[in-house]
Amino acid sequence: MAQLKKLWLRLGVFGFMALTWPLARLPKTLTLALGALGGRLFFFLLRRRRRVTLGNIERAQAAGALDPKLNVAQTAAATFANLGVVAVESFCLLHKGVDYFQGRWSILGQEIAREALDLGRREKRGLIFLTGHVGNWELSCKVLPLFFDFKVNIVGRSQGALADALLIRLRTQGGHNFVFKDGGAGVMLKTLRSGGVLGTLFDQSALVGSEGAPLNFMGRPALTTLAPLKLAAKTGALVVPFFSRREGSYHYFEIFPYLIPPARADRDWLIQSTQSLNDLLAEFVRKRPDQWMWGHRRWKSQAGVKADPRYF
Repeated sequence: MAQLKKLWLRLGVFGFMALTWPLARLPKTLTLALGALGGRLFFFLLRRRRRVTLGNIERAQAAGALDPKLNVAQTAAATFANLGVVAVESFCLLHKGVDYFQGRWSILGQEIAREALDLGRREKRGLIFLTGHVGNWELSCKVLPLFFDFKVNIVGRSQGALADALLIRLRTQGGHNFVFKDGGAGVMLKTLRSGGVLGTLFDQSALVGSEGAPLNFMGRPALTTLAPLKLAAKTGALVVPFFSRREGSYHYFEIFPYLIPPARADRDWLIQSTQSLNDLLAEFVRKRPDQWMWGHRRWKSQAGVKADPRYF
């Protein structure tokens, strides 16, 4: 049975690669247009996800976190269009690697990253590059390590056998490593203690307790993971936040000032520092609301944090 499952998985990967192969051969403008069209199509087909997206944007707007003149429906559809483009760009990345995007990206805040990397190497500290589901986050996993010449251990959640196989194939290109969040704490700690680099996202809902806390995000309490900063506190690793944004077919990767954990980081430092990261992301989303993944249940109800049932 196990061998049969492996066979089906290999066939699934082969079939997916064959189906997406033509996208990497089409003119880039056509590929992007198809991705945006596909994303908008899913916006209309996925009723529940559309409802979550619209509700999240409406409530952020009502909380004063977004421009009151923002067109909610247009923004929601645009976020799906961006996700469609991210998907097809990821397919092209699978087939042609980062060279496919040559000449179509710039890095802002290069001096911050170089300073953090130099400090990490000098003091034998690990680094955590921290981002969210904005712009094309998959491309950032390729561009930053290539530009600054380091290998990264990319942390992610399991998405199912076929999706995991494809994500591992995508994220390990260039000699990088992929670490599953569940059961991967030991690998993460070892990586940071040896002066290595982790790359992870922090903008998905977490559990209240040791892993997360209800912090403010876009004007409402959102269950926010404390895990990245807990890892930093345990190992002394530097935390380097950055976000990706697109302008047409061009990508910008903006790096922000890094955090250095104190020698004895307590929970107050964890909470305050994580809140500052939430605020940084919120400011980015406020300026570019069409480039964040609003369809995630970021404000779902847990441990006394109430959510409006209309949106779930």
